Amino acid sequence: MKIEICILNPYPSKKSNDKLKKTALKVVGQNSSIFINENLVEDYFNYHHETTSISDLIKSVENNHHSDAFIVASYEDIGVETIRKITSKPILGIGEASFYTANIIANRFSIITNISQTHEAIKNNLVKYDLAHKCVSLKSIEVPILDMETMSKANIKKLEHEIQRTISEERPEAIIITSAGISDLTKTLSDKYGLAFIEGITAATTLIENLIKLDLKIKKFEIKPSRNLGIPI
Repeated sequence: MKIEICILNPYPSKKSNDKLKKTALKVVGQNSSIFINENLVEDYFNYHHETTSISDLIKSVENNHHSDAFIVASYEDIGVETIRKITSKPILGIGEASFYTANIIANRFSIITNISQTHEAIKNNLVKYDLAHKCVSLKSIEVPILDMETMSKANIKKLEHEIQRTISEERPEAIIITSAGISDLTKTLSDKYGLAFIEGITAATTLIENLIKLDLKIKKFEIKPSRNLGIPI
C-alpha cells in the first residue's frame, strides 16, 4: 500500500520545508512518501493574519487531492477544523498530535515553545481537546522561528535551562518542544533527563500514517471543557 502524506506549512521557507520533510522521513514506513506543499506564501512573521493562512491551506488541500492525508505544521493547529469540513481524508495539526501523544504516555506534561506569541492559541486548543488539566506549564524560550530550525549551541543552552527549570518546578512526565529543529535531540534529551520529549512532526507523521492504514476517517465534535484547568487560561 503506497501512502503519500502532504505537510502544509502555514509559515514556509525553503529551510523550514526541508527540515519538516527530513524530520517526517525519519519515522515513515518504506511505502510512505512525504510531500511538502511549496506553493504557500512565505509568511513567517505574519501570525495575526490567520484568515489568509487558512485560505491558502484550503487551496493547498484542494490542489493536492492525490495525497492520502494532510499534516498542518502549526502548533496552533491553524485551519485544521476548517480543512476537515472540505475533505474526508485524515487531517492532523502538530499541536493536536503532540498533545494527544503526551496524554497517552503521561499524567502531567509541559510545553516549551519558541515564542510566547503562540500561547493563547495553544491554551485555547488544550481546552478544546479537554487536555488543559494535564498540562502543568506552558513556557517560552523566546527564540525566533528561523533560529529554532537549526539549533545553535546558544539556543540549545537556553532550551536546556528552561527544561531543567520546568522539571524542577513542575515535575512533568513528558515535555513537548514546539520546534522541528529539536527532532534530532529528542532521544538525547530523553536519555539525559529520564522523561519523554515530544516533537510535533514526528508525532503527527506516525499517528496519521497509522490512521491511513486503518482506513479511518477523522470526524471531530465540538468539545466543551469538563475539568478544572491545569494552567491559567
